[in-house]
Amino acid sequence: MTRGAWAAAFALLVLTMGTSIITPLFPLYQDRFALSNGEITLLFAIYSLTVAPTMLLMGNLSDVIGRKPVILPALLAMALGSLVMGLADSVPVLFAGRILQGLAIGGMLGVGTAFVVDHARLEYKARASELAGLAFRVGFGLGPGLGGLVAANLPDPVHLPFRMHAGLTAIAVIVVLLTPETIRRSRGVMRIGVGVPAGQLWAFASFLAPAIFLMSFLDGTLLSVVPLYMSDTLGVESVALIGLVGFLILGMGGVSPFLFSGLDPRRAVMIGAGAAAASSILIVLAAGVGSVLVVVAAAGLIGLLNGLILQGATTICGISVPLRERGKLISALYMTAYSGTVPTIGIGYLSESIGLTAALGCAALAALALASIVLGLGRRLYPAVIPYAYPA
Repeated sequence: MTRGAWAAAFALLVLTMGTSIITPLFPLYQDRFALSNGEITLLFAIYSLTVAPTMLLMGNLSDVIGRKPVILPALLAMALGSLVMGLADSVPVLFAGRILQGLAIGGMLGVGTAFVVDHARLEYKARASELAGLAFRVGFGLGPGLGGLVAANLPDPVHLPFRMHAGLTAIAVIVVLLTPETIRRSRGVMRIGVGVPAGQLWAFASFLAPAIFLMSFLDGTLLSVVPLYMSDTLGVESVALIGLVGFLILGMGGVSPFLFSGLDPRRAVMIGAGAAAASSILIVLAAGVGSVLVVVAAAGLIGLLNGLILQGATTICGISVPLRERGKLISALYMTAYSGTVPTIGIGYLSESIGLTAALGCAALAALALASIVLGLGRRLYPAVIPYAYPA
């Protein structure tokens, strides 16, 4: 793996930390700003509404003008978003910070993943895709893990974690500035597209799309609704423990490439989708036994399985298309993923009517329905991975 691939992965890791720091702070926000369950999930997911269009546009743009002209403004937007969150004293300011973070994620996540893969030699493209997925999951996991520790042990818990992240993002900017560009600027006209290989649109739509949507839906549920469930239903008062659950659901995904290295990416997606959906039932059962340890164990297991989905999906996208199509395809993948966080808003508002435990039960049923699409229709329409054949 080249030095450029590692540098790009570091920037991706730092960027993704920023959006998940908020998870262990939700009970604190609920107390300070008198937010309802629905408003908390809306605060969590609002950034996803800016991610999708930004990601599609920036993924296509980076294939024309280069990766760094897109990545650097995205990192600056993330630094600004973290500063806004670190100074927020009202609900509108919190929402403004989250929207800035969404623009940053939309600008860099898919493009940053492509930047990691671009820097790898041909024989290491699949491994570079796994590295990008590792940076994605570990970065998101470190956000709530470190955010919870800072909030539990240092003053000004709702602001300091974001201020520290803004400083770390400044370092990532310097790293990217020193990393070589991989795409030569093209004079062609940018055409908006998703980069799906010819003849495989329905296969991708029925296999990768519902799997990655499921992954993000489970992530979003555990990062927004489950912290409230732990605090209100299970009586957890420790911000650090809530942060641990956030770390496990996201960080354990970084372990998957090491545990399942060499696993066929299509098989990885199927195993991850089916087992992660089934494991979501454990969270609901935690209320029956009154044990937060069940939630902690379920978060770790789902995190590992979601990492398997991401590992398989990013590998498929990394090897299925040529260099100039890679940015738009990976951006489309992540755009689909972020769409999966939007239904968590409904779960939050639903919990105000039927309770958190019942609402999480509905979320588990939805997860099982998505998994059935992947394992039923998708498995048949996408029977094998077809790597792109580079001209001799």
